[in-house]
Amino acid sequence: MSKKKQVSLDVSGMGSFVLLGMATALLMGLCLVWLNIERVDTAYRLRKMEGELTELSGLNAKLEVERDNLLSPHRLSAIAHKRGFLAASSERIRKIETREAPTAP
Repeated sequence: MSKKKQVSLDVSGMGSFVLLGMATALLMGLCLVWLNIERVDTAYRLRKMEGELTELSGLNAKLEVERDNLLSPHRLSAIAHKRGFLAASSERIRKIETREAPTAP
C-alpha cells in the first residue's frame, strides 16, 4: 500500500509542475505580445519624428534662402536709394583705433 501512496503523490506533484509550466508559458507569451506592441508603437513614433525632422529641415533651408535674399547687398542698396540714403564719403567715416588694455601683473 505504501507504493500506491507514493505513486499518487508523484502524479499530483507532476501535475503542479505542469500547471506551473503552463502558467510560465502563458506569462512569457503575454510578455512577448506586450513587447511587440511596444516595438511597433516605438517604430511608429520614430517614423513620425523622422517626418517632422525632414519637414523642419526643409523649412529651415527655405528660411535661410529667404534671410539671404532679404540681406543681399543689392536689395539693401535699392531700399536705401529708394528712401534717400546715400553712401558715406570717406571724409565722413570715422575710424576708431583700438588700444590694448593693460594687463594685470
